[in-house]
Amino acid sequence: MPDERLVTVVWREDQDEGKGEGKGEGKDQDRGGDQGGGQPVAGVYLLANRITDKHRVRRGMMRRLDGTDVWYVSLRLPEGLRCGYRIHPFGPDDPYLTPEGPRSGSSRGLPDDRMDPLNRRAAGPFGSLIELDGAPSLADWPTEPAVSPGDAGMGADVGRTDAFDFTAADGTTYRVRRFVPATEDSGAELGLLVVFDGEQWFDRYGITAAITTAARAGRIPPMAVLGIEAGADPAARMRQLGASPHFIDMLTDELLPAVTAELPNWAGPRHTVLCGQSLGGLTALATALRRPAAFGTVLAHSASTWWRPGMTARPEATAPGADTWIAEQAAAAPVGDVTIRMDVGSNEGAMVDDLRTLHARMTARGFDASLSVYSGGHDHSCWAAALMEGLGDTAARDRGRDA
Repeated sequence: MPDERLVTVVWREDQDEGKGEGKGEGKDQDRGGDQGGGQPVAGVYLLANRITDKHRVRRGMMRRLDGTDVWYVSLRLPEGLRCGYRIHPFGPDDPYLTPEGPRSGSSRGLPDDRMDPLNRRAAGPFGSLIELDGAPSLADWPTEPAVSPGDAGMGADVGRTDAFDFTAADGTTYRVRRFVPATEDSGAELGLLVVFDGEQWFDRYGITAAITTAARAGRIPPMAVLGIEAGADPAARMRQLGASPHFIDMLTDELLPAVTAELPNWAGPRHTVLCGQSLGGLTALATALRRPAAFGTVLAHSASTWWRPGMTARPEATAPGADTWIAEQAAAAPVGDVTIRMDVGSNEGAMVDDLRTLHARMTARGFDASLSVYSGGHDHSCWAAALMEGLGDTAARDRGRDA
């Protein structure tokens, strides 16, 4: 079909050392992998985000090319797709994989360090990627492991980054990251970007470098970044980012005022952006509904529409046609002066329809809301592109208002 590409991923077995080798650029053909330990290879599994995971694992099982040490799998994928992938060769006694797929029926337990070392993105923060023509730009993001201002590769003149503990009125302590850019004009106003899962965006993905690159290119105005850590414990993350009214009020009434009081020339709430992904995306939407005056723009990526108060884990299934909790909140909340941009991957199943329904209901009520469906899945590389696109659109809108 004209809007599809046939993508072949190849892994070559090194019989002498038990290691994978190959060449690839992450476009139409990729090669790479690692089996190690001298074990015979029983199979090779390609884990591609929302392409060969979950119920689609059989699509990712590679086949050996007859009479060779080459394994391959070919997939028809849509133009514009971006997705992270890993290659998992395995032996007969592998604790995770069999020739039929993951032992548990899920790829969640697989190690996350099996990047394709020869993929052109492998050294960067998002690991090896399949990227087809038309995929949204990642030009602002680092192509090497993330660094902070003052570290090797970024001069101190870029700005300063620090981390601190913020103790709320109820005694809860939150770990917070902060980036304040250096500006040539000491009187220049600073916007503010607030991100959930701050440890991921600061330490792993290099958000300070991306913001600096985009600002220097004039795509966005100078902007500080505040990252609120959620931690690695899933239960703790769900408590914090499960659209908790208590957390939302702490953010808007306590943390934001404390940070902006120390921020030089803060441009105010209208130029403050809140961004979250998955559960963080849900909490970003809930914040826009509960406290719309605190932010000028809210960016919600792959918001967890399945969530309802009191949940401690994602349900196995949801009732078809049932209203989501966030849609119920949008139906009752007053329409505020905040711009809401939602992004979701085309491969994210019921979440796409949930967000289309939410968007339709919000716009019918008069919310300034938009929805973009990108070709991809539940993937930080997709969210990174959507984040910078959202900031760029926000900057263009603000310039139009000021003209």
